[in-house]
Amino acid sequence: MNILQQFKDAIGNEFVLDDEQTIRHYARTTLAKGTTPKAVVKPENTKEIKEIVKIANECQIGIYPVSKGKNWGYGSACAVQDGQIILDLSRMNRIIQVNEQLAYAVVEPGVTQIQLVDYLRENNMPLWLDCTGSGPDASILGNTIERGFGHTPYGDHFMHSCGMEVILGDGRELKTGFGHYENSEAKHVFKYGIGPYLDGLFTQSNFGIVTKIGIWLMPEPECFNMFYCAVPKDDDLSAVVEALRPLKLNGQIKSLIHIGNDLRVISSFKQYPWEKAKNKTPLSDDMREYFCKRGGFGAWNISGAIYGSKNQVRMNKKELKKALKSLGKMQFIGDRTLGILRRFSTILERFTLLPELNIKLKSLDKVYGLLKGNPTDAFLFGTLWRVKGPLQTDSIDPLDHNAGLMWVSPIMPMTGAAAQNLIQLVNPVFKQYGFEPLITVSLITERAMVSVITISYDRDNSDEICKAQSCYDDLFKLIMSQGYMPYRTNIHTMEKLSENSKVFWDITKEMKTVFDPNGIIAPGRYQPFDNKR
Repeated sequence: MNILQQFKDAIGNEFVLDDEQTIRHYARTTLAKGTTPKAVVKPENTKEIKEIVKIANECQIGIYPVSKGKNWGYGSACAVQDGQIILDLSRMNRIIQVNEQLAYAVVEPGVTQIQLVDYLRENNMPLWLDCTGSGPDASILGNTIERGFGHTPYGDHFMHSCGMEVILGDGRELKTGFGHYENSEAKHVFKYGIGPYLDGLFTQSNFGIVTKIGIWLMPEPECFNMFYCAVPKDDDLSAVVEALRPLKLNGQIKSLIHIGNDLRVISSFKQYPWEKAKNKTPLSDDMREYFCKRGGFGAWNISGAIYGSKNQVRMNKKELKKALKSLGKMQFIGDRTLGILRRFSTILERFTLLPELNIKLKSLDKVYGLLKGNPTDAFLFGTLWRVKGPLQTDSIDPLDHNAGLMWVSPIMPMTGAAAQNLIQLVNPVFKQYGFEPLITVSLITERAMVSVITISYDRDNSDEICKAQSCYDDLFKLIMSQGYMPYRTNIHTMEKLSENSKVFWDITKEMKTVFDPNGIIAPGRYQPFDNKR
């Protein structure tokens, strides 16, 4: 029997798709090239997933799970290799449980950030979800198993998850932590269970299909203040990191701290000014300076938040001012200040005054919301930096505009020297290929930081596509050679991860055969070996 017919018999004709329009839709990507699936299947529950896994084993075909397909910059909904079956889990969108007393939720792969936030609001629960900037419709589970991060003290998403349910490649259902004891009372409050800790094996791997996960939520604090600081000097990034590290190490600043360069901020509210730049790239220093002055931001722009009691917030504000006083002017925003900014923004908009400044005020409003657990699509606009011409739709999904976007995301120790060294390595590569280095440095733990470096290019221009891929390849090789390995990577670079690290990847290959004997789950995903199917 035809494999697609077997899938249809298992889950219904309407949820097995191989028409040309669907195939094109799932092959879209912001990378230089995507991959083409054989078909798309959309199960509704774990019973149907088990049937799909059984058929895939019998027919020896790869199935590639995606939650919502919002993995922009790394591959979107594309599999690592052509010809795989996309296992779209978006129909599995139930909020299984929210425990207000212990501040956690249990969700399926299709549950989005806005869906859970709306649920908390509708039920008057004083709990916050840590959100990414990837939009309201991004999957909570999908970002967590990619070990993504957000903004609040709960910004390390995997660290604040607890308990998974996983379908393995041989069809068995695994419950991690204490979950495999049916009468366990602590399955979503104590991460480790008893015995070997397995949860991490199902993040950034192809060992199984995660169908359910527990997520810890942040209790609403008594007091909250966002902080923002524009640092005018480009050479002061090192000093900024050195000033902030003690406050992260001693726990005074518990939120993630994001430090974006001027180009990152400019791209968040403006497309590349092709006409003013006379179609020349990269953006000139004069134009960068012009937008900085109009918008009131600096070479580096710091944002984060302070949470706690009123006394804690008051004390930590003093320490933050003291730490950064020589580098830039600190601004603190609470609910009252935000109300004033909103009224001022309305006046500017009504009289069409200072449009860049008005956009900055609105941007601060959106960052403020993210720091309080409110998802927004405002920052997706930055993915459209090199899209030419006016946008043809209200959507700001980069795939709807054929936007060119690649992310390189190296992890570094939290030292000023590491940050400055990375910038000195990266800038010449961007200059060589004629792209703007859109850079954010984020302090994600007490000791580590990540830089999300964006290569934004015109995907309608074949020459730019080639240059963007070469720029990416050179950047990836460079950061790896300097010891700045990425915390996640795109579908075309996974095969390069085993360089100078053979034993680790040999072990993961051996483990793959235990969880997925026939290698049918996401062949090639975080698996730098020839495993084509």
